[in-house]
Formats: sequence, structure tokens, C-alpha cells
Amino acid sequence: MFNIRKAASTDIGAAVAVLGDAFARDPLMMHVFQDNPGGVRAGVMRFFSILLRVRIALDMPAFVLEEGGEVRGAAMGYDTSRPAWPAALTAEMHALETDVPGFAARMADYEKICDAHQPGAAHYYLGVIGVQPSLQGKGAGKALLEAFCAPSGADATSHGVYLDTSNTKSLDFYYRNGFELMGEGVLGDVRIWCVFRRT
Repeated sequence: MFNIRKAASTDIGAAVAVLGDAFARDPLMMHVFQDNPGGVRAGVMRFFSILLRVRIALDMPAFVLEEGGEVRGAAMGYDTSRPAWPAALTAEMHALETDVPGFAARMADYEKICDAHQPGAAHYYLGVIGVQPSLQGKGAGKALLEAFCAPSGADATSHGVYLDTSNTKSLDFYYRNGFELMGEGVLGDVRIWCVFRRT
């Protein structure tokens, strides 16, 4: 039913559009991009476009989920390494920080929460996972999650997969799929839960 494969540069437009739909009402993204001149969805798409291009350029874990030959979901993050970003993409992120009032400060506060609850051992980090809203509850998210977690399970240097969420429905989904709570924090009026699945 679903085909999951490594993300390629040709997937960026379609994948970012799907993630824009998936995260347009996400509490964290609504907080981070509340002052974006173009609105939350536009900010999300610009941000995730940079992140996906970084992952592809660095050959980090990045996957797309297809249904009927069309991209309907995406997941991306890091393996146990955290290589430096390409200079051009670093410059794009700095431009985003400049263009969106409050973005840099809110992201810095968010990262403090996530960093505080990281596992002590080497791990994979799942930064973004989302599917077209019409596919939610139909196994697409679980398929993408397992595709991301599989390389961690096969990597002798990794002890598991770490991620965070500000969505209570997503938190329940992660609990059902073997994640345990590592800690939580509050960003403005948004609660962030940090979870980990041992592999």
C-alpha cells in the first residue's frame, strides 16, 4: 500500500508541501511562527525545506512515503553524528532567523528543553515526521516511523531514537510504538514532551 524510500532532491517540493499541511496547526510550529509575515504554514514550509535539503546534502536519514506514486509523507533527522551544515544552507537558516520576528529566540528556548532530556548514550534523532492529514490513522505514520527507526536498530553505535512533540495525539502514538518519556518542558503556552525508544 505504502512505498517508503530514501528522500531525493526531486522530492523536496512535494515533501515540504505535505509537511506544511501536517504541521500547519502543530502547537510548536504555531508558537515558533506566530509572527511570520506569510503565516504559519509558509514559515513551516520554508523551515522544513531547509532541514530536508540539509539532511539530503549530509546523507542523513531522510525518507518519503508514497501512495499511488505521489509523496504523501516524510521523515528526517540525524544518525549518531551531527556534521556541520553546508555553508549555503546555514546562510538560508540565518536569513530565516532574520526574517521571522522572534524565531531565533523561540527556537533557542525549544532546543534547551530538548537538549536537557537527551539520552546519555549515542542515538538517532527524529526531527520531523508527518503524513498527509487524510492518511492519519491509516498506518502511514507508523510505517514512516519504523522506516526511520530501522537504521538505528542496525547501527551498533546507536542506542535508540529520540524525538519530541507538542501534540498530545502524537505523544499517544509514540507511546503506543515503544517510546518512553524522558522529560518535558514548557515553551510559552506550549508543552513539549521528549521521548526515546531503545533499539
